[in-house]
Amino acid sequence: MTLFENVTRGLARQLNPRGDLTPLDSLIDFKRFHPFCLVLRKRKSTLFWGARYVRTDYTLLDLLQPGASPSDPSDTGNFSFKKMLDARLEGEVDVPKTVKVKGTAGLSHSSTLEVQSLSISAKALDDLHKDRKLIPEHSFLQEIKKRGENLYVVMEVVETVKEITLENAGKASGCFSLPFFAPLGLQGSIDHKEAITIPQGCVLAYRVRQLIVKGKDDWDIPHVCNEDMKTFPPEENPEDKTLTLIQSSDMSEIPENFGSLKKEVQNEAQEVAKLSREGQESLLKSLRSILGKKQDLQDLELTFEEALNKGHPVSLEANPKDIELSGDVVEGILYFLGALTELSEAQHKLLAKSMEMKLLPLQLKLVESVMEQNFLQTEEGLFPLKPELLSSLGDEELTFTEALVGLSGLEMQRSGPKYNWDPDTLPQLCALYASLSFLQLLTKYS
Repeated sequence: MTLFENVTRGLARQLNPRGDLTPLDSLIDFKRFHPFCLVLRKRKSTLFWGARYVRTDYTLLDLLQPGASPSDPSDTGNFSFKKMLDARLEGEVDVPKTVKVKGTAGLSHSSTLEVQSLSISAKALDDLHKDRKLIPEHSFLQEIKKRGENLYVVMEVVETVKEITLENAGKASGCFSLPFFAPLGLQGSIDHKEAITIPQGCVLAYRVRQLIVKGKDDWDIPHVCNEDMKTFPPEENPEDKTLTLIQSSDMSEIPENFGSLKKEVQNEAQEVAKLSREGQESLLKSLRSILGKKQDLQDLELTFEEALNKGHPVSLEANPKDIELSGDVVEGILYFLGALTELSEAQHKLLAKSMEMKLLPLQLKLVESVMEQNFLQTEEGLFPLKPELLSSLGDEELTFTEALVGLSGLEMQRSGPKYNWDPDTLPQLCALYASLSFLQLLTKYS
């Protein structure tokens, strides 16, 4: 992950552990996540590593008939983060609206990160609802209906009070900077200095609620979630051009057990497995070329998303002719691309090297074993690791494996062997588990 992502995700975990506060992934997009902005959920969001949203160029106010402007979002609390030395942000609440943070290694900066929470008040929303009707023929609404997507309104944000420069001057672990990592380009990714300046008023995290359009020009933003409701249910009257957007689950809670994750991954893998051998080899070749290039991976994900949304065919280059993908296969691929984009570029490079060294099966078994034992464990602790999971690895293979899982927050100790479980890292480990399962599936013919 980038330095900005580390900060926003750590901030979201500290302010709202396992809640519905979504960290912003891209600094360049922060102006599109202010209150009243409209966003779309990524097509293959999951309960396990969280829902992710993509910006649009519109706000709720753009879809409403002219009228009085709503009151400004209200300030619901200021927070100061001092000595933010760890992206996981170990902290405690001293008094209402005040948070002090301490840490051990990683992020550091000389000043204080000051943030404030701004939200649309219930009164402001109610007044807006009474005064301004929807423009049902708006081209953006028509496009969203045609694509069959949900539309969400940013209701609350956590933003910076003043400009600040953050620095990363640490390393994930001493063993990650061994000389043989240099050919992978990992030296600069894991053990390096990095700085980023975040401007005043920059959104770092946000909450959304879904828009409902009722009747021809009436709208609402409900509190109650129901994941069974569809965005565009069949119209009772075919001649009625009513636009209806219905609230669905905010996907804010981790599911009950590891079996749920395993089943979800297996279901998506079954879709990808429908690809022919040539198709899987072609997909793997494409992934190998962009692992370690996170922007390229995100661009591929966006290309697939847009193709599905617009009903365009998707194909893979292959000999003797290109292979066209069904919608179900593309959906499965998108699920796993979403998992891969949750990992850091360093982890992508480690995965590529692990494929070469044929380490994926063992790494998958390792992560699976740990998560089976601890998925519901809510306290940190040191636990024994099954010796057979590491006994077949040489020093170099073990170091690669330690680095891969360590960058998702699973700290391993060779003596014992043991590992330190941190429940806050569960979403990252879920994404790693899905990524390993995906690549293992694609490498079965190699």
